[in-house]
Amino acid sequence: MLKVVGIGQSHYADYEQAVSSPDIEIEQITPNVYTFTGMRGCDPSMVLTSEGAVFIDTAQWITQLEQMIEFAKETCGGVKYVINTESHIDHVFGNPYLKKEGATIVAQEKVLDGYYKIPPAFNMTTYEYNLDLLKRQDPTQAGKLLPEGEEEIGKPGITFSDRLTLKVGSHTFECYHTPGHSPEQTSIYCPEERVVFVGDNIFNNCQIWFHSIDFDALFKSLDWLQSLDVDYIVPGHGPVKGKECIAENKQFIYNWLSVVGDAIINKGWTREECIQRINFADRCPVDIGQPDCMEYISTNNARIAYDYLVRKGSL
Repeated sequence: MLKVVGIGQSHYADYEQAVSSPDIEIEQITPNVYTFTGMRGCDPSMVLTSEGAVFIDTAQWITQLEQMIEFAKETCGGVKYVINTESHIDHVFGNPYLKKEGATIVAQEKVLDGYYKIPPAFNMTTYEYNLDLLKRQDPTQAGKLLPEGEEEIGKPGITFSDRLTLKVGSHTFECYHTPGHSPEQTSIYCPEERVVFVGDNIFNNCQIWFHSIDFDALFKSLDWLQSLDVDYIVPGHGPVKGKECIAENKQFIYNWLSVVGDAIINKGWTREECIQRINFADRCPVDIGQPDCMEYISTNNARIAYDYLVRKGSL
């Protein structure tokens, strides 16, 4: 059963605690906004409206996903919409399950390009990746994984280019194309709740993934976020926070670029030397349940930061 706790009160330190707990903790951010920050994957959220729940991204665990669906049914009649902030699997895993519940899937049009795909470096199919993840982290539900190919039913039914406004009951969902972490990145601003859901343009208190980043676009999108009149930013990963997390993310990214730039200029390191010698493992942890990803994040981040600095002539 879902256990509702206040913002920042989720006690999970890692996914093993979540698996062994009889209750799944969901944080209440405002009277109508709820989010999961204490399990592996993105921070799937929901806004309860008079016409049904609007989900922002989806849980990557079936247990968590089913609990959210049941909560939506009990509180406001079910799921009306799902809005994806990006195409990466931890954000869209539940799309086909929610489509079967009658939800309409909404996303920026470029989500179609990367929908349900995983990085080639993982050396497995998306189905194999999902099955492995469920067996390790949500083992009682592994048998409910949809057959390979059936995920196609969860592709967005409504897409937009730059901006889309949804009115659902008395709530407004202003969807903005805010590229950066990925080309299709979307921010969803709900003025009635004074909250914005930003997807992976913000990683709060955990390692940032550069694997699909456009640095210039991201800095522009982060600057835009500063203009919003909000109390809460729901990141793609990590705890909910105020607007101070925008500057914190900029600083973390600048630190990566600075360290790699110093290695190039003052140490004369090659691209491969930067990849082998630079990592930020001691700066902050990876997100919950992802310790096996630290090496992938570090080597990719160093490579992408190097290529950005050299390609842009920033040195």
